[in-house]
Amino acid sequence: MKTQHKNFKIKTKSFFSLHHPVAAFKKTALISFSAILLLTQSGCEKFLDKEPKFIVKENYYNNETDVNIGLAGVYEILGKEEVYGGALLLDLNVADDGFYSRSAFTIGTAVYNFDASTNTVTNLWRYLYEGIERANVFLSRIDQVQMSEENKAVAKGEAKFLRAYYHFLLVSNWGDVPLKIQPTASVNDVNIKRTPQREVYNFIVSEMEEAEGLVRTATQVGAGGRISKSAVRGILARVYLKMAGAPLNDVSKYAEALKWARKIVYPDNGPKEHRLNPDFKQIFINYAADRYDIGESIWEVEFFGNRGGDFESGRVGNTLGLQCNDEVFGYGYGFINATPKLYNRYGATDSRRDWTIAPYQYVYNNVNNLQVVRDSTFWTSAQLYNRNCGKYRRVYEVVKPKNKNYTPMNYPLLRYADVLLMLAEAENEVNGPTSIATTALKEVRDRAGATDVTALATSKEELRRLIREERFLELAFEGLRKFDLIRWDIFTSEMNQLASDIQSTAPTNFRFAALAGSNVTPRHNLLPIPILELSLNGGMTQNTGW
Repeated sequence: MKTQHKNFKIKTKSFFSLHHPVAAFKKTALISFSAILLLTQSGCEKFLDKEPKFIVKENYYNNETDVNIGLAGVYEILGKEEVYGGALLLDLNVADDGFYSRSAFTIGTAVYNFDASTNTVTNLWRYLYEGIERANVFLSRIDQVQMSEENKAVAKGEAKFLRAYYHFLLVSNWGDVPLKIQPTASVNDVNIKRTPQREVYNFIVSEMEEAEGLVRTATQVGAGGRISKSAVRGILARVYLKMAGAPLNDVSKYAEALKWARKIVYPDNGPKEHRLNPDFKQIFINYAADRYDIGESIWEVEFFGNRGGDFESGRVGNTLGLQCNDEVFGYGYGFINATPKLYNRYGATDSRRDWTIAPYQYVYNNVNNLQVVRDSTFWTSAQLYNRNCGKYRRVYEVVKPKNKNYTPMNYPLLRYADVLLMLAEAENEVNGPTSIATTALKEVRDRAGATDVTALATSKEELRRLIREERFLELAFEGLRKFDLIRWDIFTSEMNQLASDIQSTAPTNFRFAALAGSNVTPRHNLLPIPILELSLNGGMTQNTGW
């Protein structure tokens, strides 16, 4: 599969405000803040090329340029610092693969010591519903636009998928949430009740399955930053696996997950578009170096530039990455360190370990009162707790000068390795430890140079254990571990056990690493409904335990 530079990148620029005529300054409830619709200028080659201005949404969507601008605005939510630009990289996805490596940090979502007034929670809720409102307005207007019917269908498919995906993030993080599929009609319509999550999930899969028939193939799209049929199919597999697990526990959905994963790995028609990149570390170098490889990276969040202009950059490699004090080299806070649990699970021959978990730290010279990287030194075997997440390394960025706090590095949402492991999991649950399941597992391990464990898959239960272990190793620090533990209904037990292990084995100066795990209780399977939403929406109720 061709690797290409990201000249197709969605480059998010200035906001476009689409004001409801009576809602220009009304704010913050689910409906009222959504009534102020912000759209962004973006560029996907010539996906957008328009100067920013204020737009009244009732008079918008007159031509294909308007459609492109509107669609870019629906995408733009993904890169918000409150979404994948920051919060979902770090604060809201801490699990047993990493811990927040600041001993003084004792309050916040990253250590599971927070409440319904926490801004991180409120802002994620807010922007996901803003993305849904953007999609609703877009879909309500696009049919009236004079443009190619083919391009119109593709745009509708992308918007429908994103609307469903934002609902998926909401329902998987909050449980029952309001299902919002029409544009806001009035700022007075704020008392909206929660929709039972099964109904929300049913909408999600129905909408995504419709979108799959509308969007282009991965080869036609040519870039991981826009929705393709493969992206839809892979996320459908993920959604169905969630429905098969906690809290719905609808095991009939394993068959649906299997169906959609198979469409990527064993296409019904047309060429196979995806394969593993032979070099695990190259996947992440590509994210930093502004290169696409759609063979492996099926869907990724777009970031661009160094904030020298109005482009949307993120914190990938900056907060989640190696600690570095040299701004020219690539400044990083190193907020997340790997757990010894993760480190010790890799086999001796597994090449993923020393890329996923940085085996070294930088050392510096002092030049004009600035620290300048001169070399690196390896951690000792006793320094397991000192090691940063190593997947996202700023040294490979090609955009210069580098910004201290923001990077152009893309973030993976769906990789082919994940699809193989979803296929293996669903196949095992439906048909047991077949060759289809074990072959998919082996393919992922072979790429890493890991030992062949398929001979151990003597039962459905044992293969299930092996697949779960492989997801831990392959997908660490990609925002999926907490999601997996919750759907397998073992999040609390695994986090509590992690805390116990750290408290009994960690050096004294790293005992704080147990804080997140010791704070986790069953209520943390869901986030609290933001207190601001509860205060403004009379139809809203709080989650259990909050």
